[in-house]
Amino acid sequence: MSCALQRAAYAMTDIKQHRCARYEAMRPFRTTGYALLLLHEGSAKLSIHHRRHALRPGRCCLLAPGTWVKCEAGRGGALLYLLQYESLCPALAAAAAEGSAFEDDALLLAHSPAMLTLLAQMQQLAERDDDASYFRRQALFYELLHLISLAQAAEDKPAHDAIQMTVDYIDSHYMEELQVGQLPEMANLTPSAFCRAFKKSVGVSPGAYLTQIRIRKAKELLRVAGRSTLKEIAQSVGYGDELYFSRVFKKSEGVSPTAYAASRPTRVAVVSHLFLQDHLLALGIQPVAAPAFPSVYTNSSGFPRYLQRQLQGTCPLNAETLIDLSEVQQHQPDMIIKMAFQGNPSDSSWQRAENAICLEGFPEWHHYVEALGSLLDKQSEAERVIRRVEKIEGDYRCKLQALTDAAGELLIVRALPGDFRIYGDHGHALSGLVYRVFGFEAHPSASHAFYKRVPWQTLFELDPASILFIWSDPAELARLQAHPAWRELQAVRSGSVFCPDTREWDPWGPSGREYTIYDGARYFQQAAQQRLVL
Repeated sequence: MSCALQRAAYAMTDIKQHRCARYEAMRPFRTTGYALLLLHEGSAKLSIHHRRHALRPGRCCLLAPGTWVKCEAGRGGALLYLLQYESLCPALAAAAAEGSAFEDDALLLAHSPAMLTLLAQMQQLAERDDDASYFRRQALFYELLHLISLAQAAEDKPAHDAIQMTVDYIDSHYMEELQVGQLPEMANLTPSAFCRAFKKSVGVSPGAYLTQIRIRKAKELLRVAGRSTLKEIAQSVGYGDELYFSRVFKKSEGVSPTAYAASRPTRVAVVSHLFLQDHLLALGIQPVAAPAFPSVYTNSSGFPRYLQRQLQGTCPLNAETLIDLSEVQQHQPDMIIKMAFQGNPSDSSWQRAENAICLEGFPEWHHYVEALGSLLDKQSEAERVIRRVEKIEGDYRCKLQALTDAAGELLIVRALPGDFRIYGDHGHALSGLVYRVFGFEAHPSASHAFYKRVPWQTLFELDPASILFIWSDPAELARLQAHPAWRELQAVRSGSVFCPDTREWDPWGPSGREYTIYDGARYFQQAAQQRLVL
């Protein structure tokens, strides 16, 4: 067999090292064969088939063919290896197809220093084109597969011992007529040995633990006013007799279920990249803790000015850093509303928390109001909030119509160091407000959703009639304006370059949206008056 035929018979590998700066994103790609993505340094967020997950040092991701992958570095940047290959041994192929901690098409494994050494050697050899280097690279490749198979075998070991298995069973079957006497048999222990081991591991007897779980779940239901009757709540947590349930509840909590439900409002904490406290305040609920951005809002709280007064007494959570679950639990919230965002994934610790609700993102601001209204039994309040803001939007669209009609096709851009973005005409709260509420006509190049990153020179190529700069870096704006082609832009010649102070523009929440409408309308009206004077 010739060398060419031998190479065709073996899996050809392609290995690349990617060093990404802070928050830099790799170009999205789709795997044609199997691939290994390993994080050597820093932190990164993976988006696998458009769902985002965190990747930290010490883990690698084995991807099946046809997987769409995006990767963005964290605050400290990232150093990654990407290895792609055309074939895999049957056991690993099956493992990759069966699922993982990420997706149904990705397998998450621990990596070892030996893997890093092999990858570094393979990358060095990839720069050579001779046969000896090729076959050595293949040998290292199969050695790497061997290490991966060993790691997979280790990952497949049971994660729970016999006691933890029964704890998990109670957690998932507490609402049934669960017989505690059956648990020792599940754990393959005698009743006395099981009770001793359970109490040593959990801190209470199996019966007491079951009661704790049921009462905790009942308290969650009782905090939602009007959601269920006492009989329905009792049955939903495993008690067929509501009177017996009431006696157990009072013995545990010191008050009856009815008195508990009427005693206090729901304590809500927010962990999010969005100011969901804005939505909660509009529904009449002040959160006990909520996200803050101290580098953006340089005041004592890190909240925007229009929320300062209403949030007095709310603890700010620095959303620019990792927010730990224990930090939030210190405020004793009945409910934690958690969203996954940069550096703060909704990982297993949040998903296991009894009082945490992991909320997905929505395309429109009012969807958040509706979702929170449903969670907190505030549906009628949510409807009133949405109607009020929509009326304001309609009023200001009429007020700005003449101005927006005269502006021509407008492009929304954001200029940051090394990051130039063009916002699409849909899929983003701010672009939706500018185009649908204010009534500006979108430039044809803005037909995409959300935003896309492009070279800054693209602005000169598109030459829009009007330009709106949002959340931009002043130094980057100054650099653009110093470019020789700046004065040739038709937007510059016609005086249709808009650079409002958008630091507090936040159109995702009711109050923030109102503030953005009022401040944006004032800015555009003043800009129109200045053009008339000139």
